[in-house]
Amino acid sequence: MEKIVKKNVGPVGKTVIPILGAVVVVAAAIAYICVKIADEMRYNEKWKDYDECGWH
Repeated sequence: MEKIVKKNVGPVGKTVIPILGAVVVVAAAIAYICVKIADEMRYNEKWKDYDECGWH
């Protein structure tokens, strides 16, 4: 028979893992916002000359 080895996760693991998960989620959200802002700025820069002529 095989013995199943249980790894005990201590109280440090129970606090560190959720905190790391939250940090990853926040970092991903900030990166997404930065990419969207940069994309919007590039788009506005590309079409700014056409604002006065009514093409945009």
